[in-house]
Amino acid sequence: MTIEDGEKKGGLSLFAKHAVQFYIVGASGVLVNLGILYILTDIAGFWYVASQIIAISVSITTNFFFNRYWTFGSHVEDKKNSVMYIKFLIISAIGMAIQLGITVTLVESSAFYHMYGAGIGIAVASGINYVLNRRVTFGIKFKN
Repeated sequence: MTIEDGEKKGGLSLFAKHAVQFYIVGASGVLVNLGILYILTDIAGFWYVASQIIAISVSITTNFFFNRYWTFGSHVEDKKNSVMYIKFLIISAIGMAIQLGITVTLVESSAFYHMYGAGIGIAVASGINYVLNRRVTFGIKFKN
């Protein structure tokens, strides 16, 4: 789908509207991610890296469905959820590697608490995820 760069919807450009919705979904994903991380690591006693891999995986899935049907739903032409989900997973794996790399680096080299390291990793990875998923997964492009 091609969207005019200047297209407005409710006073915001469509890019900005999608960004706001993407980050609201992302915030719910952060709650899922950090909640599972905390429960598995601090309560159940799992190693923080294993806990974070599980937490990220669950939040990726919930984020895909919220973004598919709420954030980008009315602008998605290709309705093949399985193909979009695979693209979302691949891009999210890049984000997960960034997030995990930052977390491990901060925890192991700076004695950061794993929850703080995860928060910083999430912040860095989210911008990359938005731009790539908007374009690649959901197929929303700007007209040249």
